[in-house]
Amino acid sequence: MPKLNAAPVEPMNPKILNLMQFARKAGKLVAGSDACLRAMHHKHIHLLVIASDTAERTRMRIESDVKQYHSRLQIIHSGTQAELSAALGLPITGVFGISDQNFAASILGNWQATVEEPCK
Repeated sequence: MPKLNAAPVEPMNPKILNLMQFARKAGKLVAGSDACLRAMHHKHIHLLVIASDTAERTRMRIESDVKQYHSRLQIIHSGTQAELSAALGLPITGVFGISDQNFAASILGNWQATVEEPCK
């Protein structure tokens, strides 16, 4: 159920979407909360991307597992489920894992540049 007083969601940075598409083509993208948790427990995930409109319970489950097992794993909260899933050609999904260190570093660098960019 959507939040009634939720702030408007900023659209995802196109560079990040492009890198996620490349990661999917290369087989380095894990989609879905259960698949990401499984890969996380096997230490195959280097970065998690969680859609802003993902269910609170799912988000909390992922974040608690990250705190418990992988304190160095980065999490990005950005985009919507529909936006991310449509760009990646997948069914509606809110949690994505990047299993390649180089893709993860590039996505994280682009995200940090977007966050630090002053408002225009």
